Amino acid sequence: MIYYSVFDRDGKKIVDCNSIQDAIMLVEFDNTRTYRQMKHINPQTVNVPYIKLPDDLRLSEQKILSQCDLEPFIV
Repeated sequence: MIYYSVFDRDGKKIVDCNSIQDAIMLVEFDNTRTYRQMKHINPQTVNVPYIKLPDDLRLSEQKILSQCDLEPFIV
């Protein structure tokens, strides 16, 4: 994939453009700007192994205490 980067006079990237026409237009706004053609290199796709866990690994049901079983919280 090819794209174009526009830089200001200090070499700081201003924007990336998909088309050369857009990059040229942005350079024409300020004659101190430059553009460069960049090439994006796609990384190699890798397969990552995984282990399927059983579906029954859920949290156990919580026991809800009635009001008479509750203990007061003291700070």
